[in-house]
Amino acid sequence: MQRSLLATLTLSIGLCACGPELNPPRPPPAHSVLAPGGVWVAYNHGCAVGCEEIKRGDRILAVDGRPVSSGAEIDQINLARNTPLTLKVAKYGGDEIRDVTIVARPNELLPPIAGAPPMFTVGADALDRAPDWARSKLFGHAIPAIRFYRADEPRGFITGRELYGRAALLVIWELPQMLEERRRSVAMLPAVYAHLQKFSDELAAAGVDSYFVGDFRAEPGIRDEIRRQADPGPNGFIPIFQLSSSPNNGNTVGLENSAADIRESIFDYLAAPVVIIFDRRGIVRFHTRGFPAGPSDTLSVAIDFALHSLPDVPTPTALAAAPSGARAQ
Repeated sequence: MQRSLLATLTLSIGLCACGPELNPPRPPPAHSVLAPGGVWVAYNHGCAVGCEEIKRGDRILAVDGRPVSSGAEIDQINLARNTPLTLKVAKYGGDEIRDVTIVARPNELLPPIAGAPPMFTVGADALDRAPDWARSKLFGHAIPAIRFYRADEPRGFITGRELYGRAALLVIWELPQMLEERRRSVAMLPAVYAHLQKFSDELAAAGVDSYFVGDFRAEPGIRDEIRRQADPGPNGFIPIFQLSSSPNNGNTVGLENSAADIRESIFDYLAAPVVIIFDRRGIVRFHTRGFPAGPSDTLSVAIDFALHSLPDVPTPTALAAAPSGARAQ
């Protein structure tokens, strides 16, 4: 007898519910969570063997007996080599430490990224550099689902996955709903853009791209007004983008599979706009809402952070403990 559609759907939902939750919700990690060290698991895509025992928020302490403390070491080890690797893992929220053997191949399901790792990670020490007020909702995540439209020529779209591989500092501007707050926000736009423009060439030289993104329609007249106080410098103005993310759009993508559109994580009409910094491994290392230190000082701290605090290399302690001949280059 043929199973009914309702019964089939019910069984499918039940099977999904019973499957492992690799990326449970975690609050933005505080100093106490990151201070013990290791490598923070920001997102787990799963693998052929063992990945179901590792959750978002766990910390990898060693791989095949070699202590690790940074993304650079995880890159060098290459978890996706399709051979067994034993990871010593500190479980989130407690003192449990367990050995987990994984077998992973490069993930080819995240185009345009070729051969993505099974887990997106960052050294706990590196992640812990952000000030307390720069640890809003997305802090410690991999790049969420996002899509921008470039209002300047050459026009076109960019997705969250296309930000992977190079660091980025994003100012995303949401206009408040209340009329008086909206007026103040609009009046602030040119000075903030000019501040970001002033350091854009220095940021680019350090491998950090600058993005100015509005949730409003960036018509030519609006772009001219935003740039009114800015000096284009030798390399011209940084582009202005329009946020065009939509959870129902198949081109709104990031590193976290079908995780929520970025709009659901960044916007709060009482605390806008936001500043977000991704490192080159696609981890959110800095996320503020509402310019908590004031527009100029918040952006100054973010720019300084992007210039000087993003490298994710082994800690001296980890280097000293690494087996001879196995230290990261």
